[in-house]
Amino acid sequence: MRVIVCKKKGINMKLYEKPIKAYLHNELVAFDSEDNDKQRVYSFEKGYVTVLGEFECEKYVGGTACIIFNQEDVISVGKGMLRFVNVEGGLPPL
Repeated sequence: MRVIVCKKKGINMKLYEKPIKAYLHNELVAFDSEDNDKQRVYSFEKGYVTVLGEFECEKYVGGTACIIFNQEDVISVGKGMLRFVNVEGGLPPL
């Protein structure tokens, strides 16, 4: 699997040449602040998502975050929140 590296604001993002399918085993919902009437920012139901890439970040348990897409929104989550499905040749190393 080939990986495209994107460097922006000191973060090295690795975007997969071919997206990976994974199962998100927690529902994720984020709301804006009270100043904006607590409008929903995004909602990811547990289920299958497309993993577009990953990056190293101390903010996430394990130090690695994945960039995921649910056909509507794109967010980052800790790699440990995903169960990867049918990954040929394993995941690319960081």
